[in-house]
Amino acid sequence: MLRTKSLCVAFGVVLSLALLVPVGEAQFKVTDNFNRPNGAVGLGWSTWGEGAQISGNQLETFGGNDVAGGIGRALGVTFPLGFTFDFSTDTPSDGGWQVVFNAATAGQFPNGEFGLFQYNGAGALCASIQTSNGSSVQCGETVSGQRDFTAQAHISGTVNSDFSSKITVEYNDGLTPNRVTLKTPTPVGAIQTPLGSVFCFGNSNASYGPHFFDNFSLVLK
Repeated sequence: MLRTKSLCVAFGVVLSLALLVPVGEAQFKVTDNFNRPNGAVGLGWSTWGEGAQISGNQLETFGGNDVAGGIGRALGVTFPLGFTFDFSTDTPSDGGWQVVFNAATAGQFPNGEFGLFQYNGAGALCASIQTSNGSSVQCGETVSGQRDFTAQAHISGTVNSDFSSKITVEYNDGLTPNRVTLKTPTPVGAIQTPLGSVFCFGNSNASYGPHFFDNFSLVLK
């Protein structure tokens, strides 16, 4: 299956108490549980790539010919930060996720200051960065117990100020171990300068899927 290069579209932030929740002077939190009628994503989100929609109180995203799909909004971030979401896919062998921070306007992945992705649950956690020689992808090591997403997994991650990262995956598939922790080290040669102020996330795959996200949260620390 062809791997995707991602697209995301910038747009104005729509402030909503259902979405943007201040949690302190130096923090704010972005949340969305996608509990609303089927159809357009709404609440200030825009779709990119092969698109996304609300289906059964979840975010449903799609892949296509070398194109993934998801949602985004104009939301510049600083590091460190944390994020969580639930993820499942109808194509476990080619179903994965991505988050992209401080991206420019519409463009191909990696189009952000920093991003994280997995192509599938058994695959490595990878970071996308910008260097003096252009964009670069640097991956961590796989760990014992990793496997593809065959149930709704819970994913929680942290990106540190040096761009090292850690995510915890809870597979919720009845197998052992239920939980694994994946890491990427401080990337070599990373330029820590925003390319823009767009945040987007979605699937990382060219397979149609569909792929599903729920209970999304982003916290700046």
